[in-house]
Amino acid sequence: MHNAPSVSYPVGRCAFQRVIWVTLSVLTAAMLFVWCRLQPVSWPMCLCVVAAMLGMVLGWHSLHTQTGTLSWDGQVWCWHSRGRGADDALGEIFVSLDVQKALVLRWQPTSGRLARLGCYLWLDQENATQHWLNLRCAVYGRAALR
Repeated sequence: MHNAPSVSYPVGRCAFQRVIWVTLSVLTAAMLFVWCRLQPVSWPMCLCVVAAMLGMVLGWHSLHTQTGTLSWDGQVWCWHSRGRGADDALGEIFVSLDVQKALVLRWQPTSGRLARLGCYLWLDQENATQHWLNLRCAVYGRAALR
């Protein structure tokens, strides 16, 4: 089997991630609204509203945190983060969700110091259409070799 081609793919805004966040936020808000209309206000209801708002804020924050470039050189994956004070890191990826035009990859650094800092990378075909097929070949070609 031939190795997958080298590819660098930008990670940033992902339309699929925004659609999921908006859908879950609207459904949660609607359910809480109905619950508040049908029941008298109680402490469990207030706790649920606070938890839902916290979840929405954390979801909004996650839409903007993971930016950088994911690179495959034919041998190893490298994450080049654009975050403050972030270094480039070698690691492995695992496919968490594939909907053809978007991928959710779990990034796991191989460095002992960074091993606890795994994260999820949301990749969208719209970010670099010309490299999308090469990225998919690299993701699944490497998975077949394991």
